[in-house]
Amino acid sequence: MDAETLHLPRILCLHGGGTSAMIFKIQLRRLAWSLHKHFRLVFLDAPFESAAGPGVLPVFANCDPFYQWKPPSTHHPTEPSALLVRQTLLTAISLDAGTGPWVGLLGFSQGGRMASGLLADLQNSEPTSLPAWKFGVFICASYPPLSLQNARMAGLSGEGEVDGHGPVAAPGAEEIIRVPSVHVRGLLDPHLEKGRRLERYFEEGSRVSLEFVMGHHLPGAAGDTTSGKGDTDEIRDAILRMYGGGRELNGSGVGLDEIYA
Repeated sequence: MDAETLHLPRILCLHGGGTSAMIFKIQLRRLAWSLHKHFRLVFLDAPFESAAGPGVLPVFANCDPFYQWKPPSTHHPTEPSALLVRQTLLTAISLDAGTGPWVGLLGFSQGGRMASGLLADLQNSEPTSLPAWKFGVFICASYPPLSLQNARMAGLSGEGEVDGHGPVAAPGAEEIIRVPSVHVRGLLDPHLEKGRRLERYFEEGSRVSLEFVMGHHLPGAAGDTTSGKGDTDEIRDAILRMYGGGRELNGSGVGLDEIYA
Protein backbone atom coordinates (compact mmCIF):
# COMPACT_ATOMS: atom_id res chain seq x y z
CA MET A 1 0.00 0.00 0.00
CA ASP A 2 2.89 2.39 0.71
CA ALA A 3 4.09 2.37 -2.91
CA GLU A 4 0.56 3.04 -4.14
CA THR A 5 0.41 6.30 -2.18
CA LEU A 6 3.65 7.89 -3.44
CA HIS A 7 1.87 10.39 -5.69
CA LEU A 8 -0.85 11.39 -3.23
CA PRO A 9 -1.01 14.56 -1.10
CA ARG A 10 0.87 13.97 2.14
CA ILE A 11 -0.14 14.32 5.80
CA LEU A 12 2.54 14.38 8.50
CA CYS A 13 1.36 12.34 11.52
CA LEU A 14 2.57 13.27 15.02
CA HIS A 15 2.16 10.62 17.71
CA GLY A 16 1.19 11.20 21.33
CA GLY A 17 3.60 11.60 24.22
CA GLY A 18 5.24 8.41 25.41
CA THR A 19 4.65 6.43 22.22
CA SER A 20 6.37 6.25 18.82
CA ALA A 21 5.80 6.35 15.08
CA MET A 22 5.48 2.55 14.99
CA ILE A 23 2.84 2.52 17.73
CA PHE A 24 0.93 5.37 16.12
CA LYS A 25 0.79 3.50 12.81
CA ILE A 26 -0.94 0.65 14.64
CA GLN A 27 -3.27 2.97 16.53
CA LEU A 28 -4.22 4.84 13.36
CA ARG A 29 -4.57 1.79 11.10
CA ARG A 30 -8.37 1.99 10.62
CA LEU A 31 -8.36 5.67 9.72
CA ALA A 32 -5.21 5.20 7.61
CA TRP A 33 -6.94 2.50 5.58
CA SER A 34 -10.00 4.70 5.16
CA LEU A 35 -7.79 7.51 3.82
CA HIS A 36 -5.29 5.50 1.77
CA LYS A 37 -6.85 6.34 -1.60
CA HIS A 38 -6.75 10.05 -0.83
CA PHE A 39 -3.58 10.80 1.17
CA ARG A 40 -0.13 9.46 1.95
CA LEU A 41 0.37 9.35 5.72
CA VAL A 42 3.94 9.88 6.92
CA PHE A 43 4.98 9.02 10.49
CA LEU A 44 8.03 10.03 12.52
CA ASP A 45 9.42 9.67 16.04
CA ALA A 46 9.54 12.75 18.29
CA PRO A 47 13.10 13.66 19.32
CA PHE A 48 12.94 13.21 23.12
CA GLU A 49 12.91 9.79 24.78
CA SER A 50 10.38 9.36 27.57
CA ALA A 51 8.58 6.85 29.73
CA ALA A 52 5.62 5.01 28.23
CA GLY A 53 2.52 7.16 27.94
CA PRO A 54 -0.97 6.40 29.29
CA GLY A 55 -2.47 3.25 27.80
CA VAL A 56 0.78 2.16 26.14
CA LEU A 57 1.53 -0.61 28.64
CA PRO A 58 1.19 -3.53 28.70
CA VAL A 59 0.13 -3.80 25.05
CA PHE A 60 3.30 -2.16 23.69
CA ALA A 61 5.66 -3.18 26.50
CA ASN A 62 8.27 -4.52 24.06
CA CYS A 63 8.05 -1.60 21.63
CA ASP A 64 10.37 0.84 23.38
CA PRO A 65 11.96 3.34 23.12
CA PHE A 66 9.11 5.79 23.56
CA TYR A 67 9.24 9.48 22.63
CA GLN A 68 7.64 12.85 23.28
CA TRP A 69 7.59 16.29 21.63
CA LYS A 70 9.01 18.39 24.45
CA PRO A 71 11.94 17.89 26.79
CA PRO A 72 11.10 16.02 30.01
CA SER A 73 10.01 18.20 32.94
CA THR A 74 9.30 21.27 30.79
CA HIS A 75 6.00 22.83 29.78
CA HIS A 76 7.08 23.97 26.31
CA PRO A 77 10.14 23.72 24.03
CA THR A 78 13.23 25.72 24.92
CA GLU A 79 15.19 27.36 22.12
CA PRO A 80 17.68 24.46 21.77
CA SER A 81 14.93 21.85 21.93
CA ALA A 82 12.82 23.76 19.39
CA LEU A 83 15.72 23.56 16.96
CA LEU A 84 15.92 19.81 17.52
CA VAL A 85 12.18 19.37 16.93
CA ARG A 86 12.37 21.43 13.74
CA GLN A 87 15.33 19.40 12.47
CA THR A 88 13.48 16.16 13.27
CA LEU A 89 10.52 17.34 11.21
CA LEU A 90 12.70 18.48 8.30
CA THR A 91 14.59 15.19 8.26
CA ALA A 92 11.37 13.14 8.10
CA ILE A 93 10.02 15.38 5.35
CA SER A 94 13.21 15.15 3.26
CA LEU A 95 13.54 11.37 3.64
CA ASP A 96 9.99 10.50 2.62
CA ALA A 97 9.85 8.98 -0.86
CA GLY A 98 6.49 10.53 -1.71
CA THR A 99 6.13 13.07 -4.51
CA GLY A 100 2.78 14.63 -3.61
CA PRO A 101 2.48 18.01 -1.91
CA TRP A 102 2.53 18.32 1.88
CA VAL A 103 -1.00 19.41 2.74
CA GLY A 104 -1.84 18.51 6.34
CA LEU A 105 -0.83 17.76 9.91
CA LEU A 106 -2.48 15.08 12.02
CA GLY A 107 -1.73 14.93 15.73
CA PHE A 108 -2.89 12.68 18.55
CA SER A 109 -2.81 13.88 22.19
CA GLN A 110 0.54 15.70 22.69
CA GLY A 111 1.07 15.41 18.95
CA GLY A 112 -2.05 17.55 18.59
CA ARG A 113 -0.44 20.23 20.74
CA MET A 114 2.61 20.11 18.50
CA ALA A 115 0.57 20.26 15.30
CA SER A 116 -1.44 23.26 16.51
CA GLY A 117 1.75 25.08 17.50
CA LEU A 118 3.26 24.45 14.05
CA LEU A 119 0.16 25.88 12.37
CA ALA A 120 0.28 28.91 14.66
CA ASP A 121 3.95 29.44 13.85
CA LEU A 122 3.20 29.17 10.14
CA GLN A 123 0.63 31.95 10.45
CA ASN A 124 2.53 34.25 12.80
CA SER A 125 6.07 34.03 11.44
CA GLU A 126 8.12 34.58 8.33
CA PRO A 127 8.14 31.68 5.82
CA THR A 128 10.36 28.78 6.89
CA SER A 129 11.68 25.61 5.31
CA LEU A 130 8.73 23.69 6.78
CA PRO A 131 5.74 23.12 4.47
CA ALA A 132 2.82 25.53 4.31
CA TRP A 133 0.28 23.02 5.59
CA LYS A 134 -3.31 23.60 4.47
CA PHE A 135 -5.25 21.93 7.30
CA GLY A 136 -4.91 20.19 10.65
CA VAL A 137 -6.52 17.12 12.24
CA PHE A 138 -6.54 16.85 16.03
CA ILE A 139 -7.48 13.57 17.72
CA CYS A 140 -7.90 13.56 21.51
CA ALA A 141 -5.57 16.55 21.44
CA SER A 142 -4.03 18.06 24.53
CA TYR A 143 -3.60 21.76 25.31
CA PRO A 144 -2.22 24.45 25.00
CA PRO A 145 -0.42 24.59 21.62
CA LEU A 146 3.31 23.85 21.57
CA SER A 147 4.97 26.64 19.60
CA LEU A 148 8.51 26.34 18.26
CA GLN A 149 8.72 30.09 17.71
CA ASN A 150 6.98 31.21 20.89
CA ALA A 151 3.85 32.33 19.03
CA ARG A 152 1.40 34.29 21.18
CA MET A 153 -0.28 31.29 22.74
CA ALA A 154 -1.92 31.20 26.15
CA GLY A 155 0.11 29.20 28.63
CA LEU A 156 3.49 29.70 26.99
CA SER A 157 4.04 33.08 28.61
CA GLY A 158 3.00 31.89 32.06
CA GLU A 159 0.37 34.64 32.25
CA GLY A 160 -3.31 34.28 33.07
CA GLU A 161 -5.38 31.84 35.12
CA VAL A 162 -4.51 28.16 34.77
CA ASP A 163 -6.49 25.17 36.04
CA GLY A 164 -6.05 21.41 35.74
CA HIS A 165 -6.74 21.53 32.01
CA GLY A 166 -4.40 24.42 31.20
CA PRO A 167 -4.97 28.14 30.53
CA VAL A 168 -8.57 29.19 31.16
CA ALA A 169 -8.78 32.35 29.04
CA ALA A 170 -10.09 32.11 25.49
CA PRO A 171 -7.64 33.22 22.79
CA GLY A 172 -7.71 36.76 21.48
CA ALA A 173 -8.63 37.54 17.88
CA GLU A 174 -4.94 37.83 16.94
CA GLU A 175 -4.32 34.31 18.24
CA ILE A 176 -6.92 32.53 16.13
CA ILE A 177 -5.39 30.02 13.69
CA ARG A 178 -7.08 30.54 10.34
CA VAL A 179 -6.48 27.08 8.91
CA PRO A 180 -9.24 24.50 8.26
CA SER A 181 -9.29 21.95 11.06
CA VAL A 182 -10.96 18.75 12.26
CA HIS A 183 -11.22 18.08 16.00
CA VAL A 184 -12.01 14.56 17.22
CA ARG A 185 -12.64 13.91 20.91
CA GLY A 186 -13.86 11.14 23.18
CA LEU A 187 -16.68 11.90 25.61
CA LEU A 188 -15.12 9.39 28.04
CA ASP A 189 -11.62 10.90 27.68
CA PRO A 190 -10.37 12.42 30.96
CA HIS A 191 -8.68 15.08 28.78
CA LEU A 192 -11.87 16.01 26.92
CA GLU A 193 -11.81 19.61 28.18
CA LYS A 194 -8.27 20.11 26.89
CA GLY A 195 -9.35 19.20 23.38
CA ARG A 196 -12.32 21.56 23.60
CA ARG A 197 -10.06 24.41 24.69
CA LEU A 198 -7.60 23.71 21.90
CA GLU A 199 -10.42 23.94 19.37
CA ARG A 200 -11.08 27.53 20.45
CA TYR A 201 -7.81 28.54 18.77
CA PHE A 202 -9.16 27.63 15.33
CA GLU A 203 -11.41 29.77 13.18
CA GLU A 204 -15.01 28.87 13.91
CA GLY A 205 -16.21 28.98 10.33
CA SER A 206 -13.61 26.52 9.04
CA ARG A 207 -13.50 23.84 11.72
CA VAL A 208 -15.36 20.58 12.26
CA SER A 209 -15.95 19.19 15.74
CA LEU A 210 -16.65 15.47 16.27
CA GLU A 211 -17.26 13.85 19.66
CA PHE A 212 -17.75 10.11 20.07
CA VAL A 213 -18.51 7.83 23.01
CA MET A 214 -14.94 6.67 23.55
CA GLY A 215 -11.91 7.29 25.73
CA HIS A 216 -8.43 8.65 24.95
CA HIS A 217 -8.03 6.71 21.72
CA LEU A 218 -9.33 6.41 18.18
CA PRO A 219 -12.60 4.65 17.31
CA GLY A 220 -12.14 0.90 17.08
CA ALA A 221 -9.06 0.75 19.29
CA ALA A 222 -8.32 -2.52 21.10
CA GLY A 223 -10.88 -2.99 23.84
CA ASP A 224 -13.14 -0.20 22.52
CA THR A 225 -16.76 -1.24 23.10
CA THR A 226 -18.44 2.18 22.99
CA SER A 227 -17.66 3.96 19.71
CA GLY A 228 -19.87 3.35 16.68
CA LYS A 229 -18.96 1.36 13.58
CA GLY A 230 -19.33 4.43 11.36
CA ASP A 231 -17.19 6.77 13.47
CA THR A 232 -14.00 6.24 11.43
CA ASP A 233 -15.88 6.99 8.21
CA GLU A 234 -17.25 10.16 9.77
CA ILE A 235 -13.71 11.30 10.59
CA ARG A 236 -12.57 10.49 7.05
CA ASP A 237 -15.42 12.45 5.51
CA ALA A 238 -14.69 15.46 7.72
CA ILE A 239 -11.02 15.43 6.67
CA LEU A 240 -11.97 15.22 3.02
CA ARG A 241 -14.38 18.12 3.38
CA MET A 242 -11.71 20.28 5.01
CA TYR A 243 -9.14 19.53 2.32
CA GLY A 244 -9.68 21.66 -0.73
CA GLY A 245 -13.29 22.43 0.08
CA GLY A 246 -14.19 18.82 -0.70
CA ARG A 247 -12.36 18.74 -4.06
CA GLU A 248 -9.39 16.72 -5.40
CA LEU A 249 -10.16 13.83 -3.11
CA ASN A 250 -9.23 10.76 -5.10
CA GLY A 251 -6.37 11.89 -7.31
CA SER A 252 -8.64 12.32 -10.33
CA GLY A 253 -10.43 15.54 -9.41
CA VAL A 254 -13.63 13.79 -8.30
CA GLY A 255 -15.20 15.74 -5.45
CA LEU A 256 -16.80 14.50 -2.27
CA ASP A 257 -20.32 15.35 -3.41
CA GLU A 258 -19.91 13.09 -6.43
CA ILE A 259 -18.37 10.26 -4.42
CA TYR A 260 -20.92 10.20 -1.61
CA ALA A 261 -24.04 11.45 -3.43
